[in-house]
Amino acid sequence: MKNLATDLKVLQMHSQPTPSIQTPTKSFHPIFPPLELKCSSLKDLQQIHAQLITTGFIHHSPSLTKFLSISFSLPSGTTSLEYACMVFNHTHQPNTVIWNTILRGLVRHNLANYAILAYVDMLQEPTTPPDRFTFPSLLKACTQSVAFSEGKAMHGQILKLGLESDLYTQTTLISMYAACGDVVSAQKVFDHLGQRKNKVVWTSMISGYATNRYPREALRLFTLMEEEEGLEIDEVTIATVISACADLKNLDYGKKLHLRIQQFRAKICVILGTALIDLYAKCGQMEDAREVFDAIPAKNVVAWSAIISGYAQNNQGEEALRLFKGMVGNADHKPNEITIMAVLSACAQIGDLTLGKWVHAYIDRGGMNYSTSLNNSLIDMYSKCGKIHVASEIFGRMKHKDIVSWNAMIGGLALHGLGEKAVAEFSLMQKAGIQPDDITFIGVLSACSHGGLLQEGLTQFRNMREKFGLTPKLEHYGCMADLLSRAGMLEEAEKFIQDMPMEPDGAVLGALLSGCRAYNNVEIGEKAAKRLLEIEPENDGVYVLLSNIFAKKKQWTEVRGVRNLMHQRGIKKTPGCSSIVVDGVTYTFTVGDHSHGESKEIHSMLNYVNKRLASAGHVAETSEVLLNIEEEEEKERSLSQHSEKLAVCFGLIKTEPEDEILILKNLRVCRDCHSAIKLISKLFHREITVRDRSRFHHFKDGSCSCQDYW
Repeated sequence: MKNLATDLKVLQMHSQPTPSIQTPTKSFHPIFPPLELKCSSLKDLQQIHAQLITTGFIHHSPSLTKFLSISFSLPSGTTSLEYACMVFNHTHQPNTVIWNTILRGLVRHNLANYAILAYVDMLQEPTTPPDRFTFPSLLKACTQSVAFSEGKAMHGQILKLGLESDLYTQTTLISMYAACGDVVSAQKVFDHLGQRKNKVVWTSMISGYATNRYPREALRLFTLMEEEEGLEIDEVTIATVISACADLKNLDYGKKLHLRIQQFRAKICVILGTALIDLYAKCGQMEDAREVFDAIPAKNVVAWSAIISGYAQNNQGEEALRLFKGMVGNADHKPNEITIMAVLSACAQIGDLTLGKWVHAYIDRGGMNYSTSLNNSLIDMYSKCGKIHVASEIFGRMKHKDIVSWNAMIGGLALHGLGEKAVAEFSLMQKAGIQPDDITFIGVLSACSHGGLLQEGLTQFRNMREKFGLTPKLEHYGCMADLLSRAGMLEEAEKFIQDMPMEPDGAVLGALLSGCRAYNNVEIGEKAAKRLLEIEPENDGVYVLLSNIFAKKKQWTEVRGVRNLMHQRGIKKTPGCSSIVVDGVTYTFTVGDHSHGESKEIHSMLNYVNKRLASAGHVAETSEVLLNIEEEEEKERSLSQHSEKLAVCFGLIKTEPEDEILILKNLRVCRDCHSAIKLISKLFHREITVRDRSRFHHFKDGSCSCQDYW
């Protein structure tokens, strides 16, 4: 253990050798009962140590074992761990019990690798053979560090020493194999136990399947446990099975388990509550999830993280952020990495850059470790809040990038229309030895589509199969249909869709239909719309796009026909809305909105902006008005009150001249708004960013980052 002491920077003891004292025969030194309860610091520990030395109990195995156990049980952050290792290093011929205590202590402090190294030292001593209490700690160490080869070696020694009948050892062996992803070996150990399996063994095996994404096997074992074995189930078992239901999105089975809990009138503890919250969140039942959360009497950070993550996953970012603010206002609930990642996801959803920056600063203030996953979440947040340069800086500083890191960066660049940069990052990713996956190519192909990189996109789509052995999925075909359609190659896009090896979905046909609208192709557009309506008869966007195509051709009879069809089928157009976050509050506007408390000031600013635009020579693109309005003035008035223009005017009123204005729109920004906001950015010397449903537009000095290609 000398190496361990050095690695842990243990202070070496330079005292004189302890005089030879006869080993006491008592069970423990009498100092333990009174001092053990109040031992909470290194000073207390040193007092006990001094008593043991002066009385000779330092050579008494039970007393020394007790002392080491107390040392390891002190709160983390103290130097008791190093002190315990120092004392152990000066112990003459420690027995197996003392070695086991050291192993348990190291594992308790998450020093798995040191525990395994210590075990190697233990084997060098012929007088200290491992016993049934040695291996559970070692197997937990292998579980912590996912040390599969070491775990298998431990299994071999367990068999050699004849300890395969020990139930506790076998249970930890099952957990070790499951943690290392080898559920086959875990099942073999489980089967070998025969009729000796207890509730803990069953739960370990069920948990092994659940955590390794075999939820059906977990449910099968749970049924066997109940029906064939007749074992009573506890909260840990039920929580594990509920987690399996969550992965399967099996709401019915999960609700049955919840009902059983209620029938037994059991309190919803944190373990059960968190599992139920996760189940309901994954099944989109946030009201049920919230009811469970509110019923948990003593909420911990795991429960808070589960409910916040649930809201974020279900696109209810504002509620996720509201809960987070309540959580950080309570000193008892300090957010962990999972919480922070969920909050960053919520910030990305609603475009709350201010809170996103605050969370970033909170990470620094709290001294949290910038793990790869946390950095990935920051990249995603800054990308989706319009700050792609900040996302790039974080990405550039990362020491360890995984596939998610590269995908987040490439996807972020695609979202901002930076196609060439996205392709360049893709090349660097390959040079770094990272094999691209399906998500990578969605980002690359999307980047080519938004950036107008037609030949590059065609090459990458071909390379996907030929170079990387990946079979394109519907999402990739959708990107290619979008790439061809945006480039005006509508006939080629139509043939590409016809030659697909699977039936196209709404995204694929929708891309073609959008291209037909942009290039006024009625013939192909009608055919695409007809097929799309067969697949998604309730998709209001199809009707709107087809109506747009007819309207641009001034085919008002056909426009009325589409609208009548919508009315007959009860289809309502999704209203366009734009939102802006000011001082942590999200404000949402619809076309011609007068519901805002400061509506008078907003429309006054709108009139002023329109006058400035007119003076600068802006002419409204009235082709965007999809109603048969004869008067040009009325058409212009309709365009002037689009939701994004109202949001921009509100931003001009409420933000400082040096502040960037960030607008989120649920639909595609129209051409008139696009040209108007370009000019507003120049006239008012403001940077304005608009995130519509597919990409970012950065307006500055009268131009847009998309270069009018979107």
